[in-house]
Amino acid sequence: MRNKLLRLALVSATALGTTAAHAGGFVTNTNQNAAFGRNLSQDAQIDVTSVYANPAGVAFLNPGWHLSLNNQSAFQTRTAESWFVSPDQGPFLQGTVNGVRNTSATKTYKGKATAPIIPSFDLAYVADRWSVAAHFAVVGGGGKCDFNDGLGSFESKAALLPTVMNALSGTNSVAGYSINTTMRGRQYYFGGQINATYNVLDNLSVAVGVRGVYASNNYYGYVSNISAVMADGTQLPVAAAMQPMVTQIATAVPELAPVMSQVASVAGDVSLNCDQTGFGVTPIIGIDWRINDHWNVAAKYEFKTRLRLKNESGESASGSALAQLDEYQDGKKVEADIPALLTLGVQYTPFDALRFNAGGHVFFDKQATQYNHREELLDGPGWEITAGAEYDVCDWATISAGWQTTHYGLGDKGGYISDMSFVTNSNSIGIGARFHITKRVALDVSYFKTLYKHYDKHQADYNNISQNFGALLTQVGQGVQTVATNIAQQDAAAGINPADDPRLTAINSLSTSVQSITQLPTQGHDRLTRTNDVIGIGLIFDF
Repeated sequence: MRNKLLRLALVSATALGTTAAHAGGFVTNTNQNAAFGRNLSQDAQIDVTSVYANPAGVAFLNPGWHLSLNNQSAFQTRTAESWFVSPDQGPFLQGTVNGVRNTSATKTYKGKATAPIIPSFDLAYVADRWSVAAHFAVVGGGGKCDFNDGLGSFESKAALLPTVMNALSGTNSVAGYSINTTMRGRQYYFGGQINATYNVLDNLSVAVGVRGVYASNNYYGYVSNISAVMADGTQLPVAAAMQPMVTQIATAVPELAPVMSQVASVAGDVSLNCDQTGFGVTPIIGIDWRINDHWNVAAKYEFKTRLRLKNESGESASGSALAQLDEYQDGKKVEADIPALLTLGVQYTPFDALRFNAGGHVFFDKQATQYNHREELLDGPGWEITAGAEYDVCDWATISAGWQTTHYGLGDKGGYISDMSFVTNSNSIGIGARFHITKRVALDVSYFKTLYKHYDKHQADYNNISQNFGALLTQVGQGVQTVATNIAQQDAAAGINPADDPRLTAINSLSTSVQSITQLPTQGHDRLTRTNDVIGIGLIFDF
C-alpha cells in the first residue's frame, strides 16, 4: 500500500491540460490568427489569412505572392468551486494547504494560463489555375496552466485521512490534515500545413492538403509533507500519527504486525515530471464555389489525426509511483487522436464594401481514440455556429466583428471532464479592424473573448474516492481475515472457545472499523468555468 493514496491523487493532478488561445473542439484550436479574432466566421472567407479555414478559397486571390505574419497573446483562467461530503461542513474544513488553513467547506481553486507569444504565418502563391499555400500555427494547446494550491479532486484524497485514522483507532485524536501541493501542465500542438488548389472552373476550386502535427507536453506535480493535525494542534507525519494505533493492535495481536505496518505507510511523498511528445498527420480536402458576385460557399474536411504521445517520466525517490500512474509510465505511448472536423461556410456580399459570413463546424469527438477510450463517455459530437461581418469604412480601414457559439457532447453526467481538464459550452465575440497601410501592406488588430457557461458536475462518489479507498483497504481486510482464520483454527485445535480469545476480539473490532470506512459518505460537487481573452496583431503583404 506504499504511497497508494497520494498516487491516486497525483493521477488526477497530472491529467490537467491547457488551451490558451482556445476556440474550437476539445483539442482543436480554430483560432489561428488575428483575422479570426476580429471576425470569427472564416469558413468562406477569401483571404491569405484563411489558408487554414478555407484552403480552396486561396485560388480566388489576386495572382502572385501573399504573406500573413501573426502573433496572439492569450490569458485564461480555470475555476473549480468544489465541495466534498457537504458544502457547509465537509472535510475540506479540516485542511491546511501550503501552510494556509481552509476557511470553508466549499473551496475555489483557480488555475491561470498565459501565452504571450502564439505565432502563426500563411504564405500563398496564386497562378492561373494552380495555387499553393503553406500555413503554420499552434493548432492545439498554446500555453501552460498553474494550480498553485491543487484542486478538489486532489485534496479530497487527503481530506479523508482524519476520518479514516479516527475510524481505525476508535478515537478522535486526529482533528485535521496538512499537505503541500502544486501542479501545472503545458501543451503545445504545432501544425505545419501545405495545400494545393486547382480551379476546376472559373468559379469553382478544390484543394487538397496535409498537416503535420507535433505535440510537446509536460505535466508536473507533487504532494509532500502529508501530515495529520492532532487534537492538541501538533502536526505529525501520517505514519507517525498512526503508529500508536499500529503498536496497540500489533501488541494485542502480534500476528497483525506485518499488516499494520502496511497501514502505517499509506501516505508518502510523491512527485511526477512527465514530458510527452508525438507526431501525427492530418489529410485535408476543401472546395469553394463562387456562385456569383454576391455569394460564396465553401466546405472543408479534416480527417482524423492518429496521434500517439510517448512519455519520458521522472518520479520521486519515495516509491514506485509510476506503477500507479499508468498513463504516465516512462516509455509508454498514449492514445490522443485529434478528431475529424467538417466545416461549412457562406459569405454574402450585398455590395463591395460590406460582407456577411456564417459557418458551422462538427467535431467527430467520439471517433477519436483517447487514453482508456475516454471518448466513449461523450454523448455525441461537438459543434459550433459562427457569424460575422466586415465593412470597409474607407479606402484604408475595414472594421469587423464576429460571434461563435460552441457546444460539446458532455451529456448530463460529465464523465469526460474533471476539475483538472474541462471545457464548457460557450459564446465568443471578436472585434477588430484591418488598416491598409499601403496598397500592398495591411495591419490586422483584434480582441477576442470567450464567455463560458458554468457546468455543474455532481458525483455520488466524488472522483471515485469510496472505490479507491475500498481498493486500498482490500489488502488490509484480506490480511486481517487470514490472521483471524489462522487464530480460529489454532483455537479449535487447542479446544479454546474463539469468543474467549482477546486476539479475535481485537480483530473483530478492527474489521468493523475497516467496514465503516467503506461506508463513508463521499458525494461531492464541482462547478466549473473558464475565462479566455486573446489579443491579436497581424501583418499582410501582397507581392
